[in-house]
Amino acid sequence: MKYSYKDIVNALKQSGIKSNDTVFFSTSLGMVGIPPSSVKNLEDLNRLFLDAIREVLYDGNIIVPTYSYTFGKSLASNLANFTRFTPAEIGDFPNYVLKQNDAIRSIDPFVSVTCIGKDCKKLLTNLSNTSYGKGSFFEKLVNLENSKCCSIGLGPNWTPFIHYADYLANVPHRYDKLFWGKIDGKKTPWIYSVRYVSENSYPYAHIAGREAEKVGIWKYVNIGRARIYTASCKEYFNFVMKKLYKNPWYLAKGENVDVLKEEKERVKYFDIGGNIISGEWIDDFLVPERWNYFEAKLIDENGKIISTTPWIHSLSIEKELSLEELKPHISYYPKNVFFNRDFGFVVKEKLTSKKYKVIIKSAFGKGITKMDNDFIFIEEWINHKNYQKIKQVFEKGYFK
Repeated sequence: MKYSYKDIVNALKQSGIKSNDTVFFSTSLGMVGIPPSSVKNLEDLNRLFLDAIREVLYDGNIIVPTYSYTFGKSLASNLANFTRFTPAEIGDFPNYVLKQNDAIRSIDPFVSVTCIGKDCKKLLTNLSNTSYGKGSFFEKLVNLENSKCCSIGLGPNWTPFIHYADYLANVPHRYDKLFWGKIDGKKTPWIYSVRYVSENSYPYAHIAGREAEKVGIWKYVNIGRARIYTASCKEYFNFVMKKLYKNPWYLAKGENVDVLKEEKERVKYFDIGGNIISGEWIDDFLVPERWNYFEAKLIDENGKIISTTPWIHSLSIEKELSLEELKPHISYYPKNVFFNRDFGFVVKEKLTSKKYKVIIKSAFGKGITKMDNDFIFIEEWINHKNYQKIKQVFEKGYFK
């Protein structure tokens, strides 16, 4: 079905958007239908919608998700760098908005947002180093009186604050994890909430969206072959939180399961007892994930196995590396990289080959651990100042 520029403007207004609102847009513009004949390419389509949105929100703020998940690709030996110009990974329209001269982007190496409008600096500055925790952008969004969520070409299930709500409800299927990377070239820590590895934990807001639509929170207007949905962010958020406190799995695909049991079976980590759980905060210390490896081989070009001892908390990898590429990933003593995502091997001999095959099959997960005289997260462990203590802990398998 065809639609015009005027249809877009009218639909936005009729869905409940006012000129001074702050609106978070989720979009799939290709689903709307057949655009005007003047639209010849994707850039034209993006311009058409942004111009219409600007006309409606002439005294407000336009926000789009420009999520890049940059630090998720970061290694300690090769820190990923997030900048104002890092491309978004979730659609063409957000990247089009990102390129506008008057656009401002939040500093978030996972789920940044980009804003056009009079209040953008206020909304996107003085944020904390966490994507969903206290002081995050989403905390500001849901507390604004005139903030709205708008879904164009998508359904009412698109819920911008979904993982901030999960964070507040302390749901069992997500937990905080520490990442490192660079922001504009400066090494920076960041806290991101991850889900445990299971279909059960997959984000799913379809039920929330439908139920909110039934009670009138989401309002929609037909356009082309699709709809534009709009809701008050605060009203929708309060509705979701009431549901989430009753059912912590309300925004997940699965039903209530024993996450710690499932994770222990998947990761098969060494059981040392305890009652401290991955993702919990002890003062300013974040308890890391449990880890195990199932295979580890460093093989030279002649087929000789050089090492079967990976760094503790090594990432999985299966790749051929040159000697120069391998050097940052070897050490003489055991090394723990739970604070810096990476991979590596303990190597006790001189390396003479030019190429090596690196194989590590490992798993991370939410698990139970403890802190006592033998197993304690202290600076000397992290910096490897006391080799005998490190060696004892390593051999006992506490980190497996």
